[in-house]
Amino acid sequence: MQEFPLPIYDGDRTFLGKKDLVISFYAQRCQFECSFCNLPEASHDEPLSVEQIERQIDWVFDKYANNLDKFRQLSVGNEGSILDRQRFPKDAMEYLLQNASEKLPYLEVLSLETRPEYINREKIIETLQMTNAKKIDVTVGFESQDDYIREVILKKNMKKNIFEKKVKLLGELGIRLTSYVLLKPSPTMSEEDGIEEAKATIEYLYKICQKYNTEIIIYLNPVYVAKGSALAKEFALHKYKPPKIESVLKVIAQTRDLNNIPIYTGLWSENNAETYGDYTYTPNFKLKIKEGIKQFNKTQDFTSLSHFLN
Repeated sequence: MQEFPLPIYDGDRTFLGKKDLVISFYAQRCQFECSFCNLPEASHDEPLSVEQIERQIDWVFDKYANNLDKFRQLSVGNEGSILDRQRFPKDAMEYLLQNASEKLPYLEVLSLETRPEYINREKIIETLQMTNAKKIDVTVGFESQDDYIREVILKKNMKKNIFEKKVKLLGELGIRLTSYVLLKPSPTMSEEDGIEEAKATIEYLYKICQKYNTEIIIYLNPVYVAKGSALAKEFALHKYKPPKIESVLKVIAQTRDLNNIPIYTGLWSENNAETYGDYTYTPNFKLKIKEGIKQFNKTQDFTSLSHFLN
C-alpha cells in the first residue's frame, strides 16, 4: 500500500496532434463551489506538504519512464488552480518543471489549469524561466459568456472584467489561452438554446482574444450531470436531457472557421456522471459521430464528419 497520496488522475491522450501527459495532482480541495462540479470531493481538506506533492511527481515520471520521449505536451492541474501557491507551492512547481525539463526531452507545450485570480505577471514570468517548453498554455474554465448562467446557475464567481484583464496579460506575455466552453449548461435549456449559447461563448472568446492578440484554443465540453453536485438536483427537478452528440458536431461545424480556432471536445465524464447524465444516454446515440469527433480532436480535419450534417 502507498504511504503517500497518488494523483487524482494521470493519463495520456493526443491533444491536437500532440502526445499529451495529463496529471491532476491530489491537493487541498478547491475553495470555489461551482454548482455543476463534484471534483473537489476527490481532494484533501487541508494543504499538502511540498514533499507529498513531490512524491506524486516522482511517481508519475516513474510510471511513464519508458514513454517520456514520446510526449510533446504536459498538462497539469489539481482539480482547482495549479497556480494557487497555497494548493501547489512554488517549490513544488519548481520541482515539477525541473523534472519535466530533464525527463521530457521533446516537450513543446506546458499547459497549466487555473482560475483567472491566480494568473499574474510574476508567476507567468517565473514559469517561463523554469520550463524548457516552447509554449505555455493557461487553461481556464470560463464555461459561458452569459452572466446569469455563469454566475447564478453555475456559480463560477468569475467576472468578465477580471477574465478580460487576464486575457490581455496573456496576450502581452505571449501565452496561449485554452478555455472550457459548456454545451447546454442550464437545467431548463432546449437543445437549440444550448447550441446557440455555446456558439455565442466561442464567438465572445474569439473576439476578446483577437482584441488582445492572445492565441486561443476552445475546449468544448458537453455537460454531464455530476453525481452529488448542487446542480444535479436542479437537473433532476427539470428533467434535464443531456446534449446530443449531434449538437457537439453542430457547434464545431458552425464555429471552426472563426480564424481556424482549434476546437477540442472533452468526451469523458470522468466516471462522475449520473446514470442518465451524459450524451451517451440520449436516444439514438451515434457512436460513429463520437469516434469521428475523437479523430477531429487529433487532426482538426472536419472532412470525415461533414457527411453527418446532411
